[in-house]
Amino acid sequence: MFEFAGGALSVIPGSSETEISFELFNVGDEAGHAEVGVEVDGTYVTTWTSAEIYPNYGDTPKFSVGYVAPGEHEALVYVNPGSGANDHLKQWFQV
Repeated sequence: MFEFAGGALSVIPGSSETEISFELFNVGDEAGHAEVGVEVDGTYVTTWTSAEIYPNYGDTPKFSVGYVAPGEHEALVYVNPGSGANDHLKQWFQV
């Protein structure tokens, strides 16, 4: 099971692509792979899949979600399998 760390979702807008970063931890008792779904303005954009993460360890990926039009947007990430706590993050951002 996985959870996002207490920090915020980081969204780095750019003119040609937008990057997202977050901190994720395995809070379960077995090693596994996390799948993080990404939405922008309520529309599914992509899924990021981790390498194997051992219990009590984490990862801090940074990856592109592609082009996002100028304006104000909301990003949402959610992790599976989640622990039921801290399994999603939202962030408003401006491009």
